[in-house]
Amino acid sequence: MKTYKTTYRLCLKNSLLRLGTAFVMFAVVAGAFSEGFRNPTIGTFGLGRSGGRIAQVDDSTAVQQNPANLIGITNAEIQLTPSVVYISADFQSTTVPGQSASTKDPWKLLPNFFASVPLKNDQVVVGLGVTTPYGLGNEWDTGTSAFKQPTGVFTYFAPHSSQLTAVNFNPSLAVKITDKIWLGAGLDIMWSELEFKQFLSPYAPNLEAHAKGDGVGYGGNLGITYKLTDHQRLALTYRSTMTVDYSGTTKFSSYSGVPSTSFGSQIKFPNIIAAGYGIDLTDTIRLETDFEWIQFSQFKNLPVNVGLNYLSVPSQNLPQNWKDTFTIGIGGDWKFAQHWTLRAGYQYFESPVPDKTFSPTIPDANQNVITLGLGWKTRHHSLEAAYGLDFYDERHISNNQNPAFNGKYTFNVHLFSLAYRYSF
Repeated sequence: MKTYKTTYRLCLKNSLLRLGTAFVMFAVVAGAFSEGFRNPTIGTFGLGRSGGRIAQVDDSTAVQQNPANLIGITNAEIQLTPSVVYISADFQSTTVPGQSASTKDPWKLLPNFFASVPLKNDQVVVGLGVTTPYGLGNEWDTGTSAFKQPTGVFTYFAPHSSQLTAVNFNPSLAVKITDKIWLGAGLDIMWSELEFKQFLSPYAPNLEAHAKGDGVGYGGNLGITYKLTDHQRLALTYRSTMTVDYSGTTKFSSYSGVPSTSFGSQIKFPNIIAAGYGIDLTDTIRLETDFEWIQFSQFKNLPVNVGLNYLSVPSQNLPQNWKDTFTIGIGGDWKFAQHWTLRAGYQYFESPVPDKTFSPTIPDANQNVITLGLGWKTRHHSLEAAYGLDFYDERHISNNQNPAFNGKYTFNVHLFSLAYRYSF
């Protein structure tokens, strides 16, 4: 009996070590099916012309895209612009042929709110954004063969349910230096929460970990817009890194002999530098091209602190080794009637996740996104809708640090955004 208990405790200890590794996979779910940690483009204007949204943004979503462009807003306005994301993934194992898995509950809601108020004869504008720049979640169907107990390749190596919530408060200020030079700056205050569930051991099939923790990070963003001519603009933006320290509790369900323990970690969100060039081709047609550089290489390791626990599992510092990435795109709009504007865009997103540290919790891949938008505006009211069709590359993983994750991953992603704006 003593030998059995010792073996059982060692097995649970190894399972919790896997839990730490799995938590890493969960922690990077921030932008599951998106781009590393980031959610899809924020705002209906931004999604409608995703590849060109920095130099010519002309509504209160400039708080997010380029705070300098708040100067172009001459009336106070408020805007609700929620996004709806459809995301699903399928997996075919090469480690155990015939095993597969699919995600469920593919619809996700991402609310966003913006406001701006001009001051001092339009020389100064203040703005506020309440956004969800990082987040979404991922839930695999535990009835599929890759999660079948006790033989599924994912069952004890990956969370079957994971969620990252992030809400960013972004007060901003823009100043017109001259008629040609506009400057803007903002403060980022982001609250974030991690939550996930995972089965731990084939020796206790119903033993499930439920971890939850939250924290707050601080950063800022800057923007400058330079009017080269009356019909051309050049814009540069910077959004700083934010570090969030998470603390909370891990509880163990369906097994009274394993008490809860503390839970902690840290995520460094990336620095982002972007540039955009926009030109008015005619009085009704505008075109812009953008480039972004995202410093995901800061995410080299993820610390996992499990505190004092029943099985004496040590705290860890687990490698991720993400790489810096870029996006590039083009977008524009056409005012084809008095109250109507048509928008379109294209953007390429490079994935920061290397094959070696890839996980089913963030099955990320390179993307090509084509977007369309339609806006209607009167004196005080405007309505806008945008749609993005996201073409993900298939991901074929063969050299992962966890052989259970080797296989083919395919994706199906659709992006929607709606906006109502009231101008005073």
